[in-house]
Amino acid sequence: MTAFTYERDLDHPVSAEVEQTIRKALETILSSQGMESLEVVPGLDHDGDPVLFVQIQFRHVEPGIDLNALSQSTLAARRALWAIGERRYPHLRYDFHDDQRMLGTEHW
Repeated sequence: MTAFTYERDLDHPVSAEVEQTIRKALETILSSQGMESLEVVPGLDHDGDPVLFVQIQFRHVEPGIDLNALSQSTLAARRALWAIGERRYPHLRYDFHDDQRMLGTEHW
């Protein structure tokens, strides 16, 4: 384990403040993209560092999801967490509707 890993990062659930901070940061960007819910779970990344896994559920939206909004979401969550002193990095996982279109991918 690295010097930045502490037992409390893994043994305790994510605080309400941390979850609410992530929710507010992501709702600002992703609510118009169909974000319905999210779940935050503490864990370890591939290097053994403590992280926050954020599973985001989306409903189907038309005409599609803006990839620019998705690209801004991790940075927004990270900045919001940093502002409250949370050092764990958020790993966002997106769960889209099976029929969801992504805007800007028509030429791929």
